[in-house]
Amino acid sequence: MKIEIIPINKEHEYFIENYPPQLANKFLPKWYKDMKISTHYKHWVSATEGHKDEYMTAKNCPAIQDLLIQGIVIPLWGNLWFHTNELENGIVEQHWDFSGRYANNKDINSIISKHKEIQYLNTGLKDTVSKELLKIQMPYKIIVPEGYSILYSDPFYHFRNDIRCLTGLVEADKWGFVTFPFEILKNSFEIKAGEPLIHALFIKREDKIELINRLGTDEEYKLNDNQNNKLFVSGTNYKNW
Repeated sequence: MKIEIIPINKEHEYFIENYPPQLANKFLPKWYKDMKISTHYKHWVSATEGHKDEYMTAKNCPAIQDLLIQGIVIPLWGNLWFHTNELENGIVEQHWDFSGRYANNKDINSIISKHKEIQYLNTGLKDTVSKELLKIQMPYKIIVPEGYSILYSDPFYHFRNDIRCLTGLVEADKWGFVTFPFEILKNSFEIKAGEPLIHALFIKREDKIELINRLGTDEEYKLNDNQNNKLFVSGTNYKNW
């Protein structure tokens, strides 16, 4: 599948040249790269002998493995600053800025806009002290094949504690202008240009899903048992079968 990404307009070319979106496997979190992986057999031995270094880790989990290498990651295309200041009279002020706006002399409000509280009332989202949810405008348009949507989500397994982007699903073959609303998780922080901002997964749309809940057949149960046995006996990832 071919995915093309272009700047929304010419004045955004600097961003894609210097902080381009890349395949997700180029942005593996450090904890994941440093973590050891073990076989199911070594895990069993460790459980009986107490060798903690051989216990199965999150790196063994196929669901985490697959998620971290699928799709693309959109890194932040400038430095994002956020600061909370409490004055002597008890008033709390918050200020934010984004260095990417200086690349084309934009006002901060044209890059980071806001949702009023009435627009997300009772959601429990962590907003500013002025009860506004911030969102940042993506400077790119992602061109996908017909029939494909993009699931935009926070890069969860990077375990950051500054912001959390809200998940959204867009019919990307029809619409390519996207903003990323985000929660404020920390009173003051700085996110450097190039750090992961959004994880994007490409999804083929189904016009209609026929959902059937039923009991399995003997043949299907046997297949399930064989797959489970194979996983534990071989001690290898199912992708290597």
